[in-house]
Amino acid sequence: MRSGYSISNKSELVQNMTNPKKKNQSLSLPDLSTAVFDPRQKSPAAAYLDSLSPSGRRTQRTALNNLADIFSDGKILDCLGFPWHLLGYEHTSGLAIKMIEIGYARSSVNKHLVALRRVLEEAWRLGLYKDYDEYHRAADVKSLRVESVPTGRNLEINELKMLIDVCLNAGKNRTLGIRDASIITLSYATAIRRQEIVDLNLEDLDIGEGRLEISGKGNKERIVYLEPGAINALQNWLTLRGYQPGPLYVRVTKGGKLINRRLTPQAIYYMLQNRQKQAGLVPFTPHDLRRTSITDLLAAQVDVLTVSNIAGHASADTTRRYDRRPDEVKKQAAQKLKSLYPLEE
Repeated sequence: MRSGYSISNKSELVQNMTNPKKKNQSLSLPDLSTAVFDPRQKSPAAAYLDSLSPSGRRTQRTALNNLADIFSDGKILDCLGFPWHLLGYEHTSGLAIKMIEIGYARSSVNKHLVALRRVLEEAWRLGLYKDYDEYHRAADVKSLRVESVPTGRNLEINELKMLIDVCLNAGKNRTLGIRDASIITLSYATAIRRQEIVDLNLEDLDIGEGRLEISGKGNKERIVYLEPGAINALQNWLTLRGYQPGPLYVRVTKGGKLINRRLTPQAIYYMLQNRQKQAGLVPFTPHDLRRTSITDLLAAQVDVLTVSNIAGHASADTTRRYDRRPDEVKKQAAQKLKSLYPLEE
């Protein structure tokens, strides 16, 4: 795998890009117009990925693709085509905050920071950084402190229904609305992660059995089953998408045309942000949908091991940390036990 860039004073563009407009001031984006493709230069991303095991390569390539998407403002989706040596401290220092704003969990941010540090190291080794101090400052991004209890909020069922309503009543782009309603419904019905939604393919779904196979963290696969509403949402989307192989969820233009290209985690974040504003709801993150689903399953008296398997958690202890049921639930549970001590008459 070879895909390299070098610095040039010429006004050549990468994929006809100019400096992207910033969607959020917390992240400064590099000027990609100074990068010139050099087919003789190996990509730092390829050099890094080549050093990993097959399973690690898949995980970290996904992380690097996410970073390329963020740093290029959605213009570059393949890490092999991103000019990593253009990143300086002014760009990387705001990455963690930007990813938290997008809705990444802190632990996921830290995994992406590891990938960033390693790919920048390869850029230095390949001689793409002309100054060591410049590379060192860019790579000197500290990991976040991971909190033991997830932040965020739970969504009420009426809020979730309002999100679906604004999607299905999007008269200007019915196709986009049906796709978005399907994604939101599936997110709540299965407690699926955002990256896992992006990775879904049509062959992972057995619509007749209401069965979905999810490839999660560490290449661990799990099977979840869909309730009738989620099946209906997927059937409506597939009627528009068709049954050709490929990504389950693809891009939809403003005019309602389907483009057979996989979504990105950032695209899902912006979709949810847009639907939240249309519904007039208090802001929430994509991870809040997952958190709400897990909490509601526990509140429905589904045992924690089953919920852990549905969510794809390695440990039931992780699932318990998502439990946001109010103290009233615990109070009611306490009343179900028989009293050992004599009650006063």
